[in-house]
Amino acid sequence: MTRGRAGGVGPAAQQQVATAPTKYRALLALVVAAIVALSAAIYVGVASDDGTQGRNALTDGRLPNNSAAPASTGTWVGTWSTSPAAAEPGTETTGMADRSVRNVVHTSVGGTSARVTLSNLYGQSPLSITGASIAVAAGSGTAAALPDTLRQLTFNGGPTVVIPPGRQVMSDAVRVVIPHDADVLITTYTPSSSGPVTYHPHARQISYVARGNHTADATGTPYTEQSTYWRYLTALDVLSNESDGTVVVLGDSLTDGITSTAGANRRWTDVLYDRLRAEIAAGRDLPRYSVVNQGISGNQVLMDGLGRPADNPSGLNRFARDVLERTNVKVVVIDLGVNDILRNPRVADPNAILGGCGRWSGRPMRGG
Repeated sequence: MTRGRAGGVGPAAQQQVATAPTKYRALLALVVAAIVALSAAIYVGVASDDGTQGRNALTDGRLPNNSAAPASTGTWVGTWSTSPAAAEPGTETTGMADRSVRNVVHTSVGGTSARVTLSNLYGQSPLSITGASIAVAAGSGTAAALPDTLRQLTFNGGPTVVIPPGRQVMSDAVRVVIPHDADVLITTYTPSSSGPVTYHPHARQISYVARGNHTADATGTPYTEQSTYWRYLTALDVLSNESDGTVVVLGDSLTDGITSTAGANRRWTDVLYDRLRAEIAAGRDLPRYSVVNQGISGNQVLMDGLGRPADNPSGLNRFARDVLERTNVKVVVIDLGVNDILRNPRVADPNAILGGCGRWSGRPMRGG
């Protein structure tokens, strides 16, 4: 997706709208409208966003069993995702040892089974997860769960998993009804430190932390610490009859939702999905797709941040991981390039930026 000056839609985007098949032309028009509606206001304040990461202080019972195999009907799609963006400052020594991290995420589509992806991309030693759970939140702005939705997550049939540094793991599927447009609680317990914590700093969502293993707790009472980060968790997939595939948006602060209201789910990607669902309900011939957000504030097409692995990796370097590894991808929207220009005004070569974007075309996507 290309933009003109001040967030306007460039000629390439207009040409795409004009030549795409009818059904996808309507989808593309919704994407363009969502970007244009929000970009001007956001770029006034964060046009030169550098993605600076703040610091955040550093969590018993039995869970219901993983309730049988997933339902046999439906399509696996991504209902929520985020990009692992950096190593969390201040976690180099203790990590999240003896903490339960209750990440709060918001779904686009619903489903009858779920699975999650956990990442130790920035860890320097194996990450031991000895408890994990999923539940539908009892409401917005709470660590409490609807008790009848609380499920233990398993990995290759067992309740624990060790994730090597630089790697990620997907849980087994668990049968649980996940509504669309709902908050979901995904909780992990780490008994020991794995070094730097893999996180996404600009979540625009309040999550929670408790001392000790409280993955089975539905009350939310032990979760006395709030967090504006997502830790370890990078994706939530559902087995859905509401969607036939996933739209993945790869972007910078505009996509990340840097100035949107925390907990309100008003990033332009949220607006896009709401409009897509409303238009389908009104009878328009549009593809039934979920929408997931792979925005990182300050992200560039060509340049990585510092470190190994790099904090805030370039769009080129993270495309395979953040786009191709998402589930059942049907459409990719790329909203990058402004930071390449703003941070390198004397050396930015538009052909290099366009050439970098061109390298993404033609790569195979992962199925469900």
